[in-house]
Amino acid sequence: MQKIKELIKPQLDDLFVDIHKMVKKSLDRQPSPPEVLTKEMQQKLDQQIAEKWHDIKDSVDCLSQKLSRDEQSKLMQFTEDEFNKRRKQFNQNVDKKSYRIKLNPHTKRIVLPRKIESTESRLEQGHLHIHVLKELRQYWQDSFEYWNEPKYLWGNLCLSFIYISGCADEQHLIAIQKQLQEAIELGTDLNCFRLYHSDYKKITNPLLLHYRVENSQYGNDVEQGKLYQWKHVFLNPYAQFILQYLKKLKATQKEFCLQHSVEDCILESLSKIGRKKSLGDLQYQIKRRGFRAFNDVQMVLEFNPNLSIDIFLSNVLQQEINTVALRPSEFRLLWNNDYNQVTESDNRPIHFEQEQLLPEVPTVQSKLQTIPYELMLFGQKKRKGQKVERLDKKRNKEERTLRFWQETRRVLEEKIVDANTEEKSLIDAQLRLIHWLMHLKKRGLQLSTIESYLGSFGKEFIFEIWLNKLDLKQQSIDDYEDLYRQLLKYSSERDEKAVQRDSVKGKTSRKMHQSAEYRFGRLKDFHQFCIENYDAPGVLVLQNSSFKHLQICNARLVSPLLFGKLLEKLENLSQEPTASEWVDHLSCLKLMYLLSYRTGLRLNEVRCLKIQDIICPELLYKEKENTVFNNITLHIQDNSYRRLKTRSANRQIPLKIALSEHEFLVVQRYIQHRYEQYLVNQQDDLLFSVNHRVLTDQCISKITVDLFSQILGMHHGFSFHTLRHSAANYLAITLLGSKEMIKTYTDCPWVKAKKMRDLLFGMKARAQEEIIQHKWQVLASWMGHSSIEQTASNYLHVLDLLAVDRIYNSPCIISKKVLEQCFSPVKSSTDYINLNRYTQQQKWFNSYQQTQPVPMAGRQEKKFSIEKSTLTPFQRLISFREGRLSEDTQAQEWMQRCQWMSTKWMDRQKFNLKTNYVYSKNLEESWFDELYEKAKKLTRPDEIIPLLDFHYKDDRQQDALKEKNMVKALKILLLFGKLRKNFLHFQCRMKGDEQQIVNFITGIEPMLGDHLYLEKQNYPVNLDAPERTVKFSFQRVVGSNKKNVTPLVIFNLMLKMMQKDELWIK
Repeated sequence: MQKIKELIKPQLDDLFVDIHKMVKKSLDRQPSPPEVLTKEMQQKLDQQIAEKWHDIKDSVDCLSQKLSRDEQSKLMQFTEDEFNKRRKQFNQNVDKKSYRIKLNPHTKRIVLPRKIESTESRLEQGHLHIHVLKELRQYWQDSFEYWNEPKYLWGNLCLSFIYISGCADEQHLIAIQKQLQEAIELGTDLNCFRLYHSDYKKITNPLLLHYRVENSQYGNDVEQGKLYQWKHVFLNPYAQFILQYLKKLKATQKEFCLQHSVEDCILESLSKIGRKKSLGDLQYQIKRRGFRAFNDVQMVLEFNPNLSIDIFLSNVLQQEINTVALRPSEFRLLWNNDYNQVTESDNRPIHFEQEQLLPEVPTVQSKLQTIPYELMLFGQKKRKGQKVERLDKKRNKEERTLRFWQETRRVLEEKIVDANTEEKSLIDAQLRLIHWLMHLKKRGLQLSTIESYLGSFGKEFIFEIWLNKLDLKQQSIDDYEDLYRQLLKYSSERDEKAVQRDSVKGKTSRKMHQSAEYRFGRLKDFHQFCIENYDAPGVLVLQNSSFKHLQICNARLVSPLLFGKLLEKLENLSQEPTASEWVDHLSCLKLMYLLSYRTGLRLNEVRCLKIQDIICPELLYKEKENTVFNNITLHIQDNSYRRLKTRSANRQIPLKIALSEHEFLVVQRYIQHRYEQYLVNQQDDLLFSVNHRVLTDQCISKITVDLFSQILGMHHGFSFHTLRHSAANYLAITLLGSKEMIKTYTDCPWVKAKKMRDLLFGMKARAQEEIIQHKWQVLASWMGHSSIEQTASNYLHVLDLLAVDRIYNSPCIISKKVLEQCFSPVKSSTDYINLNRYTQQQKWFNSYQQTQPVPMAGRQEKKFSIEKSTLTPFQRLISFREGRLSEDTQAQEWMQRCQWMSTKWMDRQKFNLKTNYVYSKNLEESWFDELYEKAKKLTRPDEIIPLLDFHYKDDRQQDALKEKNMVKALKILLLFGKLRKNFLHFQCRMKGDEQQIVNFITGIEPMLGDHLYLEKQNYPVNLDAPERTVKFSFQRVVGSNKKNVTPLVIFNLMLKMMQKDELWIK
C-alpha cells in the first residue's frame, strides 16, 4: 500500500498544476479584466475539477483492487486528505477575489455484503486444492530442486502442514515456523510426542508437535500480560523430512533461516514447482486474497476415501472451533504419570464443614438489604423526620426525580461528616453516582436514558463497595481493575440469565440496555467521569472500544491412575483420628468424585441430588437385596436446593454405561441404603446427606485441592471441576476415538466403548459413525450444553488428537534417490518409500523429539540437605512450613508465633486473643497463608520476599533510644493492631490509647527507609467524634507513583517480632 501512496502524490501534484492553468486560461478569456470570474465560468471550472478528481479516484480504485476492504478504505482516505491539503494551500495563495476551489471530496464507500459462496463454487475450490495436492505429492516424491534454498524448504514445509496436516491458518503457521526455526537455531528439543502408547510399534504411530499461538480473547496460558492458546498439529512425515534436512544445513554452517514471510515463501515454492494451471490459479488467489485462498482446503481431507474425518473435526483443524490443548507440563503429567516423582507434597491438616441446605435464590436487591446502612439513592421512602417539599402533582416526573437527586446529595453531604469509615465509603460511592447522573443531565440526556445508565451497574457497584470494604479515595489501579472485572462478570451473568428467561417466553430479541455490551459502555463512561473529577486512575479493563469477553480456559485432566491416587488419599484421610466423625461424609464424597469423573456432573449438580432425581424401577421391588439393577438414571433438574446453570443442563444420565460393573454395584448399594432411610424420613431427601447435612461446597473444593496437593505438590491448578473436564474428554475419546486412542488414554475396555456407542448413537447409525454429525451433539447434551461449540471451548482439550487420529494415515511417498541424496544410503529393495513408517523406524529422525519428561512446575525435589545455620530466619520459617525442616524447633516456635499474630490481626472474631494461646493447636493456618500470599503479590519482580530488611539489620549499630522505641512500637502492634483490607487499624477510646498510637509512630517511622512512608488517616484523633479509629497504610514511593504495600510491611514486621523473645514474655 505504501507504493500506491507514492504513486498518488505525483498525480495530485499534476492535478493542481492543471487547475492553475485552467484558472489562468479562464481569466485570460474574459473580455475585460474583472477581479472575479463570472458565475458561469466558476461553475464550469467546478465541473472540470470534479471530473479530474473522479479520474484520480478511479485510478486509485484500480490500483487498490488487490487490497482488502479495510486497506482500500484507508487508501481512499489518504487520497482525500492529500487533496484537501493541497486545496487549502491553493485557496490561501490565490487571490481571494478570483477563484477558490469548492470541491471537498468525501467518498462514501458502499460496503457490499459478504458474498455467500454456493456449494458448487466451494466444490470447485475443493477440486482445485485436490489437484494442487496431487502436484505437490509428485513434486515432493521425485524432485531435487527445492533442496537448494531455505525459502523453498520452508515454503514446502508450510505447504505440507496445510495439505497433509490440515493447518491452514496464517497465524498458526507463523507460530509453528518460529518454534521450529528456534529449535534448529538453538539446538533445543521440540515438544513432540507420539499419539499412541509406546506398545503400538507395528502400526503407524503419528508424531504431534505441541505449540502455542497468541490469542487476544481465548487461551489457556498467560505470560507477560499476553494470552496464548496451546495447540497440537500433526508433524507429518514430509515436514519431519524437511526439518531434518534444515538441521543438516545448520550443522554444515549453511543458511537455514527463513528470511521472507510465510506467504511469500509459499508463493516462491509454488512458482518453483512448474507451470500447472491449478498451481497458477492458486498463486493468483493467494496474491488476491492472502490466506483466505486456503479456506476450503479441508475438503482435501474430507474427500480422501482413505481418511475418516468429519466436518466438525475438519473445522477444528481450520481453527474455526475454539479449543485448547493441554500445556506441555500438563500433558506429560497425563501421559507419563510422573507425579510419583513428587517428594515435597502438601500434608497440612484438612478442615471439615457441613451444612443443612436451604433454598436460596439471591438477587441484587436482596444483597443490598444486607447492608446495615441507609442507601438513599436506591430507596425513595422518606424518613419520618425528613421534610421534603411536596411538588405539585402537575409537575412532571423529570422534575420530581431531579429534586430527589438534589435532596439526596444534600443529605448525604451532611451525613458524611459524622459517618464512620464503612458508611463514609458507601456515601462517597453514592455521591459519585449522583454527580455523574447530574452530569449526564447537563449533557442533555433524557431522564429515562439516565435511569437506564444507573440501573445497568449501580446496585452491584454499591454492593461491591460494601462487601470488600473499599475506600474509593485510596483505591490503587489493581483495586479498580478487580472491582470492574467483578462488575463485568456480574454483567455477563445477568445477560445469560436474561437470555434464558427470554428463551422460555419465546422471545428472540432483547433490548439494548439489557446487554452486557451496553453495561460495559456505561461503566466506561462513569469511570471516565471519575478520572476527570475524582483523580481516579485509568484501568486496562475499560480501555477496549467494545466489550470483549476474555476466556481463559483452565485446561487440566485427571488420568485414571491419578484418579485412583485421589481416591486412595481420600481413603487414608477417612482413617485419620481427626476425621473419625466424618467417615460417612467422606464415603459420600468418594461417590461424588466417582460420578463427576465418570459422568461430568458439576459440583452442585451432584452434591444436591435428591432421592426423587433417581429413576430406577427396581427400587420399588420388595426383595431387592440380591437384585442387580438393569440401569440407574440420574435426572439432573431444578430442585429446591439448587438451580441449574442453564436450561440445557436439564438432562438424564444413564449410569450403567458410564460406570464399570464394580463401580455400578457400589453406587447401587448406596442408593438402596439411602432409599430405605428416605422411606422412614422423607424430609431427609438429599442423596448424599448424613443426618440432614451435607459437606459444604467450599469444604469439598478445599478437600479436593488439598488431596491433589498431597499428590502433586503445591500450585497444581487441579480442583473438583477438573473431574468434569476429564469426564468430557474421556467421553469424547470413548465415543469418537479409535481403538488405539481408547486404550492409550482411558481405562474403558473396547467392548464397553462399542456398547456405549450402540446405546447413544443407535445400531444403524453406528455403521456410519465416522461421518454422522449428531454424535457431537450427543456429547454436548450429555455435558448439559446447548451446542458442541460450547463444550469444545470450555472442556474439550483432545480435539486436536482426535483430528490427527482421523487424518494421519495418508501415504507420504518419496523416492529412494531423493532420500539417498539428502542423507545416506537406504537399505530398501523398492524405489519408493513410505515416510510414515520410515521416519518412525529410523532413530536419527527422533533426534529432535523430546523424550525426557520435564518435572511439573512448582515441584521441589529434595536432592541435598542445607544446614539451618546457613538459612535466614525467613527461609527457615518457610522451609519448616513446607515440611523440609521438621527438626528445627526454633522455626517451629516462630511459626506458632506467626500463626498467632496473623490470626489476631486478621480474624475479626479473635481480636482479643491472648498471648498465652500462642502455642495452641487450634489456631488456623489459613490466616498466615493469606498474609504470606498477599505479601508475595506486592513484592516487585526484582526482589525476593521479604522486601524489607528489618530482620537483617544489626541492632548493635542502632542507638539505644531507637531500639527501645522500636520494641515499644512492635509491642503495641502485637497487642492492639488490626489488619483490615490493606490498612492497619488502631482503636482510640481513651487518652492512653492516643499515647500508644504516638509511640507506635515514633518507633516505626525510623525503620521505613527512603522508599516507604507511613500514611495516616483520622489522625490526630478527635476523641469527641463517634468514629475514633486511626487508619495507617504503608506507601511505597517510586518516582511519582505510590502503592499501598501494608500487607508486605506487616509481614516483614511479623518476621522481626517472631524473633524478639522479650515481646512474648507473659
